[in-house]
Amino acid sequence: MERSFAVDQIRLAARQFAMLYFHFVKVLYDSFGAEKAKELVRHTVFDQAVDRSDQMRKKAEEWNLPTESLESFRLVSDLPRCGWIPEWGEDHCPYAEVWREYVKEYPWFREFATFYCDVIDTTTVENFTRTLSHRITANVINGGDRCTREYFEKDEVKEGRYTYGKKD
Repeated sequence: MERSFAVDQIRLAARQFAMLYFHFVKVLYDSFGAEKAKELVRHTVFDQAVDRSDQMRKKAEEWNLPTESLESFRLVSDLPRCGWIPEWGEDHCPYAEVWREYVKEYPWFREFATFYCDVIDTTTVENFTRTLSHRITANVINGGDRCTREYFEKDEVKEGRYTYGKKD
């Protein structure tokens, strides 16, 4: 299979996911308002991230990789690498490519688009490593030409309390 065909197919699948996320959020937003919608989205995406990173963690353990390691996290990542093209700048992420279009018509969605990235990326690394957290420092949804992030140790994560976990 040619790489360009694989990239196109992966990005088509990612487009469907990005559209599904938008419409899921829009139904919640229209039905319950912004605040309740954001709480439901946080809960859903957090649960997805835990499920996802539990599977990645299991894979790392099967491969005898240290789960506290960011390098191991990257080795077992479940994102199709050839679908995210750094050289494409602001379009490197297929989700953002779709979501930026929705933001033009539905400006309220910008917060939810970036919120997905914040919750999924932060929770995935927190649950996988159980020592590290994460923060996005630039996001193409907000006008950056690429997404950047930083990772850091966090005591709350070491204690099993995750940034976007259940709120009391």
